[in-house]
Amino acid sequence: MLSTLCDSVMALPGLLLVMILAAFAPGEMWPLFLGLALVLWVEVFRMVRTVARGRLTAPDVEAARLFGFGPVHVVRRHLLPALLPMLVTLGAFGLATVVVAVSTLSFVGIGLRPPTPELGSMMTELLPHHAEAPLQVLMPAALLCLTVLGLHLAAGRDAGETGA
Repeated sequence: MLSTLCDSVMALPGLLLVMILAAFAPGEMWPLFLGLALVLWVEVFRMVRTVARGRLTAPDVEAARLFGFGPVHVVRRHLLPALLPMLVTLGAFGLATVVVAVSTLSFVGIGLRPPTPELGSMMTELLPHHAEAPLQVLMPAALLCLTVLGLHLAAGRDAGETGA
């Protein structure tokens, strides 16, 4: 059931789904984040399902079940330690994807509207002044790049520390 829903969400281009939801309430924050959540849950679902399938058939989990431990114990002691490093990494990558997507949509005029401070709308507002102040135009873009780079480096560090 969820796999079929996952496949149907993957059949649509992600930004198209976000743009369709943003059309219901232009300039609002909730349709953007709802659309991005609908697009990004697929990765998390597939990874968690794959790890959980392998982990729940492991001998130590089978032994815990045979000893009479319940599902809460199995999840807390066996499944969560295997999932947590992967979820932190996916969270950092997902956050970077959200930052880039919201900035992109705001840059083309579909995302958040002023006076909401957003990097994409800042770039759009400063673009006419590129001849007089080129550094001012590059500042939001550089901040966007540094934010995404920092999130990716944090995700790589977390994965490296846990041995994933």
